[in-house]
Amino acid sequence: MSKAIDNLEEQTITLEGEDGHSYVCRILGLFEYEEKEYALLLNMGESGKEQPSEEEPSTVVMQFVTKDNQAVFRTIEDDQEFERVIAYVRDLATEMDDEGDEEEGA
Repeated sequence: MSKAIDNLEEQTITLEGEDGHSYVCRILGLFEYEEKEYALLLNMGESGKEQPSEEEPSTVVMQFVTKDNQAVFRTIEDDQEFERVIAYVRDLATEMDDEGDEEEGA
């Protein structure tokens, strides 16, 4: 992983959506898959607005690249790549859940 991502985890960032609105996201984690870097983000809602109580924060996966020593988050445009990355994240979550279950039973 590149130096630009040092200390990024648990930070919040503001991203502009395709709808032109800005969204505040918390960086939950960074990971490498198929020789690319990705970020797991928690979308906390539209910037500058109080999030409606019925709306839960959502998880977002984006490609992470560094350009001129700056962190850049990109939408995964290729549907097949997106599906593979999502499957990988689900597998990681399942493994972590299974490990947590084993620790509780110990």
